[in-house]
Amino acid sequence: MLIFAVFVQSGLAVAQVAKKLIADKQRSIQWKPEKGQYYFSHSMVLNYENKTEKTKGAIKIYLDPISGAMCFRKESSFGQSGEAYDFILAFSDGRFIHCGTDENGKKIRTTEKVTDVKPDAETQNQQKENFETYCSPTGNKRTDAGFESVEYILSYATSENKDKLWLTTVPFNVNPLYGFELIEVAASLPVSLDYLYLLGLNQLISELDSKDLKLKLTGINADPFLALTRNYQEVKMD
Repeated sequence: MLIFAVFVQSGLAVAQVAKKLIADKQRSIQWKPEKGQYYFSHSMVLNYENKTEKTKGAIKIYLDPISGAMCFRKESSFGQSGEAYDFILAFSDGRFIHCGTDENGKKIRTTEKVTDVKPDAETQNQQKENFETYCSPTGNKRTDAGFESVEYILSYATSENKDKLWLTTVPFNVNPLYGFELIEVAASLPVSLDYLYLLGLNQLISELDSKDLKLKLTGINADPFLALTRNYQEVKMD
């Protein structure tokens, strides 16, 4: 199924076609937040190279196309930076649920709210202004993971550097991914994705090659995963 989106950029109307992600039949059976059960039918994979740390690898984020919720598992995303956590759920309203073990080995879960994941009108206006200031379209287009991508030249307020950036318009909210940068618990992705105040709700980075970072979207595919938060006792964050 295809959906059509039109957005205005630098005074030009640009039509884009995005393939709609359809959750499988298990979603209606397995998605039960009230019972501490979250079903993710898809995952997206980003290959990265951290030039500063001289590390490379892949980040996999599980996705529910209907709600836009995401699941970050320790073994495939934040790794040993969040050693105490098994997985972290992220929602488009700004909630993050962290599930792991405490110093005594007890399974616990905590919840925090990152307000700017769901931006107010003022924050959205600032984001649009930032985007128009620092992202200039080149006119080049291509397809990444079944979605149309558009190339931009990304400039910076604090340097003369300019980088090529490919953005893909996707039919789900990307802010939970960019908002991971702002969570309070000790867990972080192997590369910085601090783009919450630059990119729009549906703008996913499909490729970036900068002085410090290389990033490439390699796929958004069916890849079921069931996260059970009910197995972790809820505790309040300090």
